Amino acid sequence: KTEFMMLRAVVAAVILHLVQGHGAVVNPMPRNGVDRDLAPWNGPVPPRPPSVESDTGWCPVPGKDGKPSGQNGQSCFYFSNGCAIGCDACDGSSRGPIPNEGPTWRRKFNVCPNNTAKATVCDPRLRTVNTAAECGADDDWYYYSPWRAPGSAPVFDSCGMAGGHKPPNGGFGGIYVNTTHAKLGDAGSKVLPAMAPQANWTAGQVVEVSWTIEANHGGGYSYRLAPFDAPLTEETFRKIPLDFVGQQMLRWGGPKGHSISFNGTYVTEGTTPPGSMWVVNPIPRNDNGQTGQGFPPHCKSEDGYPCEGMTDGASADPVLEIVDHVRIPTDITPGRYVLGWRWDCEESNQIWQSCSDVEILAA
Repeated sequence: KTEFMMLRAVVAAVILHLVQGHGAVVNPMPRNGVDRDLAPWNGPVPPRPPSVESDTGWCPVPGKDGKPSGQNGQSCFYFSNGCAIGCDACDGSSRGPIPNEGPTWRRKFNVCPNNTAKATVCDPRLRTVNTAAECGADDDWYYYSPWRAPGSAPVFDSCGMAGGHKPPNGGFGGIYVNTTHAKLGDAGSKVLPAMAPQANWTAGQVVEVSWTIEANHGGGYSYRLAPFDAPLTEETFRKIPLDFVGQQMLRWGGPKGHSISFNGTYVTEGTTPPGSMWVVNPIPRNDNGQTGQGFPPHCKSEDGYPCEGMTDGASADPVLEIVDHVRIPTDITPGRYVLGWRWDCEESNQIWQSCSDVEILAA
């Protein structure tokens, strides 16, 4: 515990540009984009989207015309910070290892005083950073990251927390531009108003969903459902995890734009809830100097369609979507639901979340 407290004491000494990843669902449109009706998000997207550390709150996504749009508001700033496997709660302020920041950070450690937690994702083919390290070895820096036991790490809120932590801004938590709709530290499930259904699906149907990266921290994600009138908690969402079907797709510029399809890397063992289906984030960081060996990208970025890196909003592609298809359960009760998306990062102790309103009809 003494070592743990000493580590917490030096957090402020580490540079902030290494802090966080960002991402959010695009389709169906999420509640988290509540600020979409306000300036600057209801206006044109800057020609070069700013860094996620710039205090501007930009989360550009492809609009209906395939061009960058601010329609997602600040949706990519809803997450839970300082979360790790084996911990009872997120702390909001810590981050985990940063291997290129010296001996204090270039080592395996947990963000809570629990070093007995066991990773369930050990296969290098299922990992996204530092994949050459032996699972559990001293140089397996990201052993306690959320992705290393998908779905088991705690969160602040299942729809994310604005800025990832309570006030004030700073440290390893993210920023959030306070508006009349939401402010830093607000719990998404409590403050984000319900929307009209953003998709109408049928029981048993295979449907398209998509999300975007603003800053990439590897790991993987899942989709799940909760009844509209139920508490939007992990306990509720864990009752209806959705299975992925078919290939993944990277798509630039909307449905009429350029796309490539490929076999996704799926995980069903060692997940929470047991047997739930997760998929590896298909965009590799491949910044070996910081995070070690990654994995080959699914395209050649020199073709004009980048599909690796994206370690910050300023280097991400604002019109790139990660597209998946998921199956709606055949025995689900028709009615209104909330689609939950949970991205468990590997290179940081952070979990991104989005919540979208949908309606499911009888087959």
